[in-house]
Amino acid sequence: MEFPIISDFDPDLIKLWITTTGIQILIILALSVVAYWLLSIGTRHIAQRIKQLDDEEGSHQDKRTETISRLIRSAGLVIIIITTLLMILDQLGIAIGPILASVGLLSLALGLGAQTLVKDIIGGLFIIMEDQYHIDEVIEFDGRIGTVEEITLRITKIRDFKGYLHIVPNGDIRLVTNRTRGWSRAVLDIGITYETDVQSAVEALEEVGRKAQNDPEVGPLLIEAPQVTGVEELGDWQIRLRLVVKTEANQHWAVQRYLRRLVQEQFPEKGLSIAYPRQEVVVLKSRNQTADVSTAVSDESKS
Repeated sequence: MEFPIISDFDPDLIKLWITTTGIQILIILALSVVAYWLLSIGTRHIAQRIKQLDDEEGSHQDKRTETISRLIRSAGLVIIIITTLLMILDQLGIAIGPILASVGLLSLALGLGAQTLVKDIIGGLFIIMEDQYHIDEVIEFDGRIGTVEEITLRITKIRDFKGYLHIVPNGDIRLVTNRTRGWSRAVLDIGITYETDVQSAVEALEEVGRKAQNDPEVGPLLIEAPQVTGVEELGDWQIRLRLVVKTEANQHWAVQRYLRRLVQEQFPEKGLSIAYPRQEVVVLKSRNQTADVSTAVSDESKS
């Protein structure tokens, strides 16, 4: 097929093409931009209205709504781009029917090769529908721990604590641990020496728990009162005690850091020793070895 604009550089034909086909293409591009703008405004408005249904900022419902709204915008953008391209091709005089037929045959030919892509998309759909995790939640997958930054139908982007961005296909996610859903538990293990009084150490840990509960910053992060479970282990060089407390989701790290600081401050004040790995070396000497050493010293003095 030959286009007039290519086969004949007649200025009148060029002017006619610009005033007819060119303007229609510009209108199509403008409508596509307006359609995406309306889609973005509409999804954000609806998401904002849904977020206002509860009074809690950053709640589970808010994060789920934000995840779904982003997914709708990304899927809508793909549909708008494909529709715009097909309409522009139609305006250029290119038959769309054979293209769609060839795409169908190509899809059939690549069906076996696209199994991974289909698996990723199906996995993404189940992740969204089952609400396994959403944006801003901390998850663990295949030994990697990080915050979910983006979810699409094909991939999940996870930012770990070192700043590395992991891009994981949704079809590869078989077992995922959500660390921020519902609540967390702070577990603090403290080792004391065998010479230390266990009851005094337990009472000191209980006092640490009460101070954490009454702290204006850490207290609101606690769901239950801290509990000292008692002696958890009699090790080679320590007696291990444990303090546990139920916290708000993803707040157990901050609570554990605070508890460690209190233990480091309180135990020395109460004369309690925190255990650390150590070895005691005892040197034994027999009588014969002692006599030989004495004889050698006297011979050296005579000489």
